Amino acid sequence: MRLASWLRRPVVWLPISIGLIGLLIWRARPWEAAGAVGAVDPLPLIVAAALCAVVATLWALRSSDLLAGAGQRIAVGPLIPMTAFANTINNLTPGSAGEVVRMYLLRAHHRVDYATSAAVIFVERVGAMGYLTTSALLAWATWLGIAPAWLAAFIAVLLVAGPVVVYRAGLRPLAVVRALPAGAVVGLDRWDRAKGWLGRVDDATAQLVGRPRRLLAFVAITVTILGIYATQLILVARAFGVILDPLAAWGALGVAMTVGVLTLLPFGLGTADLTLAGLLVVLGTSPGAALAITLGYRLVSTLPLGVAGVLSYAWLSARLPRGGMADAARAIGSEVADPSR
Repeated sequence: MRLASWLRRPVVWLPISIGLIGLLIWRARPWEAAGAVGAVDPLPLIVAAALCAVVATLWALRSSDLLAGAGQRIAVGPLIPMTAFANTINNLTPGSAGEVVRMYLLRAHHRVDYATSAAVIFVERVGAMGYLTTSALLAWATWLGIAPAWLAAFIAVLLVAGPVVVYRAGLRPLAVVRALPAGAVVGLDRWDRAKGWLGRVDDATAQLVGRPRRLLAFVAITVTILGIYATQLILVARAFGVILDPLAAWGALGVAMTVGVLTLLPFGLGTADLTLAGLLVVLGTSPGAALAITLGYRLVSTLPLGVAGVLSYAWLSARLPRGGMADAARAIGSEVADPSR
């Protein structure tokens, strides 16, 4: 019996969903946040948690706009559970493995070929990470007085325009990957087929980032998402009686998230938390309050979005088409071997 038949059964996906929620609660450790300080204003925490719904919607909106740029028009609504589920799996597994599942779901439900979905995900992951890191460093440098605000703004404009210039000049990152001498490792025939598929991904990526309108929409949505992340941190700090400068909050959170992502470990395994707490202390927050804010932020951001992802998993599993998620990697390999598929 195929995996899809099993995953559609509540006896399978319901225990898995409960287990995932348990893992998320254990990772968020709400009891630590509650015990970090005595007095807590719950209203800012509630508002911060509610903003997660906006974040999930913006994830899907960004994905929908990029897919439209690649010639695949999909409404925002159906993409919300897919992006939420992928984000949760990315956080629970090393190397963002949830994106492979999202590629499968896009093909199974909307007939999006893997080259197109790979290009969209490549732009989302690499682009968002790039803007997160660079904007955080610029914000941090500006707040510390290392760089004047006008210089940071000028660099930010250059960074926004950078992908268009790079791709129109033919300096494509995936072209570098295709030029690697990997044939000796995976076999010349297999590597030639893989390079052909990567070429299709590269062309689709160039189509997305090479158009100013599409890139500006991506940047606007991404900056809005990052701004909400920073707003959530500011609200959590306010709940514990600490006032954070918005620029400093953006910089500290962005640097911490970058450190967590670069570890390639689930949830950063505490590296993001440790970095954020340390940077909050640099901002003048007491160690105890910094710990409370860090744990509180994890509680109002990681946990709600994770629960949304688990519920999305349950909903998607119960409605899986014929095939199954286990076929995702095999199907991707088939498309690489036969680009006409």
